[in-house]
Amino acid sequence: MAYGSRVAASGLCAGLAAVAVLVVSAERRKKRPWRPINATSHWIHGDHAGSVSRFDLAHTGTGFATHMLASFWWALPFSAMIGRSGQPSPQRVIAAAVGTTALAAVVDYGLVPKRLTPGWELALPKSDLAMAYIAFGCGLALGAFLHTALRPAAEPHRLRGQEHRTA
Repeated sequence: MAYGSRVAASGLCAGLAAVAVLVVSAERRKKRPWRPINATSHWIHGDHAGSVSRFDLAHTGTGFATHMLASFWWALPFSAMIGRSGQPSPQRVIAAAVGTTALAAVVDYGLVPKRLTPGWELALPKSDLAMAYIAFGCGLALGAFLHTALRPAAEPHRLRGQEHRTA
């Protein structure tokens, strides 16, 4: 169960970190904050989605849900790279976050058809996309660290039928 909860924690933190950077980047460029999120819905609505500035379920809801599902998807190989250890080393977590983020960027903008990219380039310049990926990687690592820190300590194992008794 620890593996699944690490995937959830890392995917959630990574997805939200990237969204936060995208929103701030849009506002810094004097654009509406929803534009890069709406752009992710371009797989349904076409490239026009990147110019939609309003918050609506069709664009913002679809874009946010798509992005978060992709974040959980990328948290799977990230967690696999860390391994099943309940307390992975910080170096292992950071290396896995860097590797996963680099792989995600290459797949997202180098291997998949344009219709399946995150679409952020429809609303923001490439330099802002790089910052979103850096935030994504930091979120993966943060999620793993939080998962480790907040996970309850494992209970001692007891053999079936034997109990420790105090006299």
